[in-house]
Amino acid sequence: MPNVEVKEVQEVRGFSTIKSVPNRSALAQDLKPGVILIFHGKEGANMIVEVFTPDPNGDKTLGAGKMAVYKFTGSSDKVDNAYAAILFWALSNGVSPGSPTREVYLKVDKNQTPPEVEVEVQVPI
Repeated sequence: MPNVEVKEVQEVRGFSTIKSVPNRSALAQDLKPGVILIFHGKEGANMIVEVFTPDPNGDKTLGAGKMAVYKFTGSSDKVDNAYAAILFWALSNGVSPGSPTREVYLKVDKNQTPPEVEVEVQVPI
């Protein structure tokens, strides 16, 4: 069974930019510790992603909520594996995953291609 934790995340103030990208690799330049990627679905073949940078003076608040959380460490192009782990956990526990999902980047090593990351994947439940 995947190591999924249920936790209440606090609201966060910051600044955000919305991007329409063809794939996860197109977000590599946005990855840095502290950044939160929020996935808002698809538009055609592209993903709609909000790049949120926490800042107490920010003009946007990312709301608090109850989340299923899985910590992933590895290649940034493999973060989708964390979603599979959360989905398996949710199905096994009778929990309905929601959206939008978040990825909170804790560590980013851009000396690797693709970057090596430690990221907390958060799915509303």
